[in-house]
Amino acid sequence: MLTIYLLIFWSLQILANVAFKYGSFGQVGKSRRWYAGFIGGNIVGATSIFFLMKIFHEIPGNSNVASVLAGSGAFIGSQILLSILFRSRLAAIQWVGIIVIAAGTALATLGGPVVQK
Repeated sequence: MLTIYLLIFWSLQILANVAFKYGSFGQVGKSRRWYAGFIGGNIVGATSIFFLMKIFHEIPGNSNVASVLAGSGAFIGSQILLSILFRSRLAAIQWVGIIVIAAGTALATLGGPVVQK
């Protein structure tokens, strides 16, 4: 179930980011587009928190691993999808950053929980 919760969480977080970016093209506080992005992004983002709590429940012994899995996946997915949808080309160093984050996520998940004595 952890994989399903992660995929749903990432999808909702990415969708929220797309909604915020879409809304940012409108005039702040005055256009329907701005309000649609603001309200839509917050509804979708708030909904994702339910799945974040499920992720924490699935990894009870190591909340930092749950956090890094959830956060980094959403971040990487958002960066890539936003660059595609809104045609904002990522520089080579930004791609390196995405790879480093993915590698750091993999490293953070190794080893399992630390048992305190």
